[in-house]
Amino acid sequence: MKRRLQEEKERIISLFGLREQEEEMVKVTPLEKFKKIKFYDAKMKPIEFTSDEEEMVISKVGDVMSDGKYGDNAVVRAAVSVKGGKDEPMIKFGSFATDSEVINRDSIFDEDDFMDDGDNVRDYFEIVMTGPDIDDYKVVRVKAKDFEAEDEEEEMEVEKSVEPEEEPVKEEPFEEVMKEKEKKGLHSLLSAGEITNEFTKNQKKVLEKLKGEGYLFKEPESKEGYKRMKVKSGEFNEELTVWKQK
Repeated sequence: MKRRLQEEKERIISLFGLREQEEEMVKVTPLEKFKKIKFYDAKMKPIEFTSDEEEMVISKVGDVMSDGKYGDNAVVRAAVSVKGGKDEPMIKFGSFATDSEVINRDSIFDEDDFMDDGDNVRDYFEIVMTGPDIDDYKVVRVKAKDFEAEDEEEEMEVEKSVEPEEEPVKEEPFEEVMKEKEKKGLHSLLSAGEITNEFTKNQKKVLEKLKGEGYLFKEPESKEGYKRMKVKSGEFNEELTVWKQK
């Protein structure tokens, strides 16, 4: 197996035009080129390769070059082929260091229509479909702003997906709510003599009965002839203050 891989590497190296005629010449293998390229899916998520997949990519380079694709473009196409896809390739974008001494920018793109991409650090490319078949595509150089726009959109989606849910508003215990409503109702009762909706049905019955028996809830303007009284009821938490004619 190792011998076969070594033979395959040597065959690919020869296809790249690499020779060992001079000792000072640096040999750059397809594997080294492959490792200098970052690949991403359509959502800009980095795509990782297993060691087995890396070996498959190197083996695939020779086949791609035999089909008429040369240079670093063949490395990209080999990686795209290994990862595959359903209707379109899984790999959608890629990038590499602009000052890379390993990647040949003149041989990696199928289409390069501009001189300055706005980024002096990395170069970017997109896999653009040109036909119905999954292998019908071009490796097209894109500008940094186009690449970053896709990246920012994904970051926003991620941020939205991890937003913490709003904490539910704490509800006060029912008993406390009813006490508060009773206080408001009694305040209205003493200041205006009105039976309001703050009271429960049973509390209203108690108040209507007292009212029917001649009791006043609002303090009379003249207290002469009236007796102030306290009334206790199981329907109320507090004693009721009423006035009754003497």
